[in-house]
Amino acid sequence: MKKLLSFLLLTALVGATNAQTTFPKIPVYEVFSSSTCPPCRPANEHLSPIFEQYQGQIAVVKYQMNWPGTGDPYYTAEGSSRKSYYGVTGVPAFFRASVETSYSAFTAASVEEDFLETTSMKIELRYLIDTINHTVRVRARAEAFADYTDAAHRVMIPIIEHITYRNKKSNGETEFHNVFKKMLPAQTGQLIIGTIAQGTVLEYDTTYTFKGNYRLPNNSSDQIDNNTEHSVENFDNLHVIMMVQSMTSKEVYQGGIGERSYDEANLTRAWGTEPLAVNEIAVKEALKIYPNPASTSITVSSASNTISKIEIIDIQGRVVLSETALSAPKVQVNISDLAAGSYILKAHTAAGIETEKLVIK
Repeated sequence: MKKLLSFLLLTALVGATNAQTTFPKIPVYEVFSSSTCPPCRPANEHLSPIFEQYQGQIAVVKYQMNWPGTGDPYYTAEGSSRKSYYGVTGVPAFFRASVETSYSAFTAASVEEDFLETTSMKIELRYLIDTINHTVRVRARAEAFADYTDAAHRVMIPIIEHITYRNKKSNGETEFHNVFKKMLPAQTGQLIIGTIAQGTVLEYDTTYTFKGNYRLPNNSSDQIDNNTEHSVENFDNLHVIMMVQSMTSKEVYQGGIGERSYDEANLTRAWGTEPLAVNEIAVKEALKIYPNPASTSITVSSASNTISKIEIIDIQGRVVLSETALSAPKVQVNISDLAAGSYILKAHTAAGIETEKLVIK
């Protein structure tokens, strides 16, 4: 009996230790695309609804490329460095956790599968946007709970615009999601040589200022000069992700999804703590759906923004209902033709896209 009790105690201790040193792996998806690339349109039409369905749970970045033809106006040299790293020679190209994958084979079930992955690295990430002065301050913390022994590693913190419209060209796309804008803490991230030993903590507190005024480049060879201008369409629509990656095996150890802070106190609060102010939580709950669950119709309201379009997306990532030409902070939507189940409702507003889960009974 004593041996059995000792074994059970040891098992419990091992389980507790594992619970403290392993964490859910945040999926990281990287897309290489261009508004001059005809096949990129069906690729993005397939991927974007899936990504929107899991907004806030996955890290997604899209690098607009300089081909075919004149290329995308939002092409950047920093995005091109990622193209070179992966050896991308054509678009569309889709990388799931650094592994090139057929976009057509990727589904919501693929994301659910990726959620089962664990890692021994923990990332916490926050950012604060000053929409007047065009600055983004980022605070980040990555802690290793095991040794990462590859010869070199890189920490990358991309600033991304959730949706853009003005870079449309010849392939028929009119909106572009998760478009890369700037890499932090440096142009190619931070290079780390040698082992990232267990217990290592990497901390960042950096501010980037988008200088000058907005300009739409004519094409990819007419790149934005970050010293004097920028290509951000809506500063309130920026967000930040993070990844730590091996430079030799290309393994992404862990991804990070930025939590937007709306004041200094929340940005600088102790890691691992909840937001300090009620308004910090209220912002996350700005989109309301009622009743929910529902069976025949719903009312969708945004706390502070006019809704221009409503989309409802099923578990396979398909848009099953779309209401356009809307212009009100509160709209009614008929859902009587939709089957019972769980959906994601996406509301397009002037400030960006807001999402909420919808259950139809």
